[in-house]
Amino acid sequence: MLTLNYLHCYFVEEENYDDVYLKYNGKKIWPVNKRMKHIMMDTTTELHVDIKNVEPNQKIIIELWDHDWLSANDHLGSFELLIEEIGGPFTTDMKRNKSETDKAKYTLEWEVN
Repeated sequence: MLTLNYLHCYFVEEENYDDVYLKYNGKKIWPVNKRMKHIMMDTTTELHVDIKNVEPNQKIIIELWDHDWLSANDHLGSFELLIEEIGGPFTTDMKRNKSETDKAKYTLEWEVN
């Protein structure tokens, strides 16, 4: 089982904060009971998201999205996790989109049980 523990924000895309959510395999996995979560720069947010049925040497892609009220939601980037061993915690930096204006920087902390 893969557990997503923390989302570390170093720089936000928007001016004051990002309204983020996570997706895996096209489905929103976090936050569970809300549309999105406000994330400010230089903060760490607890996730506690479990993804079951992961296989050794499997590549998992977690997408980070910014919710927009008046336009289409923005795909900020993705985290690529290679499940090689049990243990952790491990960290993975977000791979940003190719746009020159993207400034968001996030890191995902995770472990494999």
